[in-house]
Amino acid sequence: MTTLTSDVLNIDVPFPTTADLSLQIRLGPCRVRFTPTDGPSFITGTYTDQTRTLPLEVQTQGGVVTISQRFTPISFTTVDVPRLELGISRARPFALDIQAGASDNSFDLGGLPITRLTLKAGAARFETDFSLPNPTAMTLLELGMGAGSFVARHLANANFGELRLGGGMSASTLDFSGTLQRDAHGRIDAGLASVDITVPASTSARFTAKAFAAGKSVVGLTARGDAYYTAPALEGKHPLLELEVSMAFGNLTISAT
Repeated sequence: MTTLTSDVLNIDVPFPTTADLSLQIRLGPCRVRFTPTDGPSFITGTYTDQTRTLPLEVQTQGGVVTISQRFTPISFTTVDVPRLELGISRARPFALDIQAGASDNSFDLGGLPITRLTLKAGAARFETDFSLPNPTAMTLLELGMGAGSFVARHLANANFGELRLGGGMSASTLDFSGTLQRDAHGRIDAGLASVDITVPASTSARFTAKAFAAGKSVVGLTARGDAYYTAPALEGKHPLLELEVSMAFGNLTISAT
């Protein structure tokens, strides 16, 4: 259910009756904040649009809930950009798919039971954090970056089994701090980009990196053959994080701190 009061849209989406849940978010200019809740509804929240030109649509079809803006190209100031604040229940696991256009977004997904996560951003600044561990095993974390910048923090807390990142002319910062709950594998492909990867020295991690006409810097890891290892990985400890990185015409930095 959605109700409109002045410039504010109140959102209250009950849990669908289907077993599998999915939340799809499609946004243009918008500021977003997620908060885990223990309430009876799947999603609650508010959408504030002082311009009244970017209406929000909330639809449920089967187990899929879609929240999307109807975008009309106009001029915005930083004050005009709408705000979407969503409380998402952690009572049931769900898949999350976020597509954001030319906007600045920063949000925390920590503690949410996400089974699969897709984040795709255009020419935007995109920041996400997993401040708390995901209580559910995430099969796939897929990141697609355009010509903006992307920062992800505490990625070990995402509890992913597989990670894929594709980047164009973007600047990506990937922080794999947090609690690694199981073995995880990731593949990063980027061109005309800069990628900065950090991992705690206490995490068991193995990296392979291929750089074509790209700068590469590796700090705090030990080279063995064509791979780089943290000290726990050299000792064969698990859980193990394995990352394959392929770069072209960019800059790659991998560091263990």
